[in-house]
Amino acid sequence: MKRKGDEKNMRKKLSFKKNFSIVALITIIFTAIDALIHFLWVTISVYYYPIPKGLEFISNSPLFWYAVGKFIATVILGLILLHFLTKSKWNIYIKTLLFSIIIVVLLQLRYLYSGYYGTLWHVYVMIMHFVVLTITSFVVFKFSKVFE
Repeated sequence: MKRKGDEKNMRKKLSFKKNFSIVALITIIFTAIDALIHFLWVTISVYYYPIPKGLEFISNSPLFWYAVGKFIATVILGLILLHFLTKSKWNIYIKTLLFSIIIVVLLQLRYLYSGYYGTLWHVYVMIMHFVVLTITSFVVFKFSKVFE
């Protein structure tokens, strides 16, 4: 005989797995497009990013480590945000905007704090991040039906 607690735990595990899959897909697409744009557009190229000591053998590319950092941060922030957004009553458009704005602002604050890039770099990157993340997350949210 199953207990109510077992069923509730099972639903939580399934919910976390689904949310993780959704956030991971958004993050993979977002990071790939972002890295490609940074690689192709000289104005916002990533010429410096701290490389963890002892991991230089993996890659000496600042863009690679920038993408790794963005991936990890976006997954963590995305999981936290998605948890709360799935419980809210707002429509998919508001949820997508909140998801994107919060992640982009927090990422940009980290890049501003580093002090390695100029003002125009931050303006262009923030706009690009917002557009790419908003479109990516909206499409994934819509097809995954996570908010239904």
